[in-house]
Amino acid sequence: MSTSGGIELHRICSRITLSLAAVTGLFLATGTAAAEPEQLPVNYSVAQWFIDANTAKPPFNPPGANDWPCVPTAAHPEPVVLVHGVLGNGGGWPAMAPLLHNNGYCVYSVTYGIYPSQSGPIAGMGGMEPIPQSSNELRDFVNRVLDSTGASKVNLLTWSEGTLVGAHYLLFNGGDQVVSKTFNLVPIWAGTHVADPVVNAAAGLGVDQAVFDALRPICQGCVDMLPVSGFIKNLQAAGVYAPGVQYTNLVTRADTEVVPYTSGVREAPNATNIVLQDVCPVNFAGHNSVSVDPTVAALMLNTFSPGSVAEIPCAPSPSPYI
Repeated sequence: MSTSGGIELHRICSRITLSLAAVTGLFLATGTAAAEPEQLPVNYSVAQWFIDANTAKPPFNPPGANDWPCVPTAAHPEPVVLVHGVLGNGGGWPAMAPLLHNNGYCVYSVTYGIYPSQSGPIAGMGGMEPIPQSSNELRDFVNRVLDSTGASKVNLLTWSEGTLVGAHYLLFNGGDQVVSKTFNLVPIWAGTHVADPVVNAAAGLGVDQAVFDALRPICQGCVDMLPVSGFIKNLQAAGVYAPGVQYTNLVTRADTEVVPYTSGVREAPNATNIVLQDVCPVNFAGHNSVSVDPTVAALMLNTFSPGSVAEIPCAPSPSPYI
């Protein structure tokens, strides 16, 4: 998670140091769809996520996703829209996108928050625009999915900053009318304190507003994730959740980017909160590796289609705390 120039550098450096050892792809045993889709490799590898997100080119299609002629089945009538995190794009879903496709879903992956002027090393890195603007992009993308598939509603799989983009869309941008369920990976409902040393130092010097102003044309989305931001304050004041939408929040005690990890836990009648280690005590997948984790993937499938995975797999994460 990145909320300032220094945190952005930390985020990028943490990605560069990811292990490039390949992790064996696993497949989850699930029910057979009426019309068996072509089975694609499901790559549970944080290294593959890093490669995909950093080499993807427009239109940023991950395996199995953004097949616009896809027709939803009776078993899975609601398409699933994937919403990435900061510095990501729609191409960075090597596990969840093909897994959903293999299980008979129409899957779509949005890319949002890319400033028009971005070029060079940051070209293709999303999540930088103001979150309300990114929410507009998600709204337009979902409308395109609905028009293409003929579905009346979709489900959302959101991750990191994408949880906030989804939250704004559901609360303020009409998303509550067309979304049934949202499965949120490491959400940031109360913001993240990971940048507190920088924020507090800037405040102590009286230059915090100047720092935020300097970041605005570079990564306003990063500023919006701060607990002190106007965006987080407005989200909290509005209650975070939209009535009528079912929320499932997946958090991990091994999260080093959403600090504290409990920022993603919020009680409500229409919300379910899952701490990964309560399901699998030996699994310390971190903020990034939850997106390519078999335990998390099974929980996601059971959220969108209850009972589709009979036994949730449990094993140590090959990329703990990443």
